[in-house]
Amino acid sequence: MDLQIEHEPGRFVARVAGTEAFVSYERNGNVLDVQHTYTPPNLRGQDIAAELTAAVFAYARAEGLKIIPTCPYTQAWVARHPEVRALVATS
Repeated sequence: MDLQIEHEPGRFVARVAGTEAFVSYERNGNVLDVQHTYTPPNLRGQDIAAELTAAVFAYARAEGLKIIPTCPYTQAWVARHPEVRALVATS
């Protein structure tokens, strides 16, 4: 699937077949707090959440930002992708 991801204030969105999957975040200075990932049931199992999460991390890298992975899905994604751990904000 060729997924088109759009960045809107506070979220990254993929629109597929009339439905939306998204990752939402809050920005505080140079930190993005990734709070929620949602994929509609009919789109699950197609790696859409993974692609959205990768887009958030690519954006953070390009903009020199750090990420707080509050969202459980984002936490699990980071655990599977050690190459992005340098972008995770430390307390």
